[in-house]
Amino acid sequence: MRGISFTIANHNNILYQILKCIDIKKYIWYTIENQNESWKNTPENDLFDSCYYDGEKFLECIKSNHFVIFLKMQAYFKNGKFFDIHTYDDFKKSDCQLILLVYDCSYVEIYSKCHNDITAIYNNVLKNNYLDIKFITDNNDTRKTFDIL
Repeated sequence: MRGISFTIANHNNILYQILKCIDIKKYIWYTIENQNESWKNTPENDLFDSCYYDGEKFLECIKSNHFVIFLKMQAYFKNGKFFDIHTYDDFKKSDCQLILLVYDCSYVEIYSKCHNDITAIYNNVLKNNYLDIKFITDNNDTRKTFDIL
């Protein structure tokens, strides 16, 4: 099991709604600069004004009123080596623990090295009645690159 994919109807605080079921604070969150269009309240206010967030600051940020067009975000344990990951093989070899991809306002893919996180997100997604819920496995993963643009 590599991760989970699903479709959402984009609404406020979507990142919090998706991730609230895992321990967000245990990670350092890294936004990929050119792979991010997400706003606080209006298009003039970027949701992320930094590339790196400790878990507490990230949690505070995603609890704010926001809207996501597209986003590539990577989560690491403290002292991990941060870099923009482009393939699943790079992800497996890296210190990165979780990759969140949101594109076209409604498609979400989450890859995680922690099966407990995948299971928690899966149960949360079911509870929130998201659509097209699928586990991403070695057999059905068609994604060639983690870039969303």
